[in-house]
Amino acid sequence: MTSLAIADRTINVPFHGAELYVINHNGEPYTPMKPIVEGMGLAWQAQHRKLTERFKTCIIEMVIQLPGDTQRRNVMCMALRKLAGWLQTVTPNKVKPEIRDRVIQYQEECDDVLYEYWTKGQVTNPRKLQKDKAGKITSDQQEAIKQLVMTRGKALPKKCQAKAMITMWSSLKSHFGCSYKEISDAQFTEALSIAARVPLEGEFIGKMDPVTIGLPSEREKLAYNIECMESYFRIICDTWFSQVEPALRAVESPVAGRIHDRFSDGKAFMAAIKHGAYGMLLPGEIARCH
Repeated sequence: MTSLAIADRTINVPFHGAELYVINHNGEPYTPMKPIVEGMGLAWQAQHRKLTERFKTCIIEMVIQLPGDTQRRNVMCMALRKLAGWLQTVTPNKVKPEIRDRVIQYQEECDDVLYEYWTKGQVTNPRKLQKDKAGKITSDQQEAIKQLVMTRGKALPKKCQAKAMITMWSSLKSHFGCSYKEISDAQFTEALSIAARVPLEGEFIGKMDPVTIGLPSEREKLAYNIECMESYFRIICDTWFSQVEPALRAVESPVAGRIHDRFSDGKAFMAAIKHGAYGMLLPGEIARCH
């Protein structure tokens, strides 16, 4: 059993009217589970039993005094890196209708918000706590563009990464005349294409004949659409492999292995389709829509 001082080791995290916490234990973030369970509207006794039976390797008992309490108490805490796995064991369709939306809200946002407070002391990217504006790209689409820029940038030599990311963001802003977060839903695939094909210093570009000015050919438009689709699918795959699959494996879900194979096959198929589309382009043609 571990005893922690409250003064400098606990971070208060306001979350949709509830008070959650992140606690530093040997350099790793943990979170008290009872405030989360009760914040979702669930019965603590049933979830306490599930935690001790199925997540015993991920939890520890600490004697701490949480803010607002008058004394130190025995508190069950879970490693923050395992929280998403536990959240997904709660089935929204099996809870009371009056708490269903709240359960889904916790599943979609809670671990991200806690991690933001742990690393930065605040939520610096509140996109998940705000409703999407009508007519604008959704928060998921914003994240897809951001991840594409980050992925391309980080694939370059370290000395070129910062400049490359600035180049991509500047190209998007110059093309649309606004931040990528403000573009319309209809411009989403075009934004992905721009971020995927803008030339970057440090990235190998083969010799290319001068592009013929004029309307794009059907081959160019097909290659453009496939490039956008492949980029978006790659981001979905990265999210699966880095976030969703680990959460499913943490709860020993049999689905994880089956879906893993589907995503792996899908990436290979998409790469082959993209290669075929580029192979049809004539000298001087590029993937473009205008």
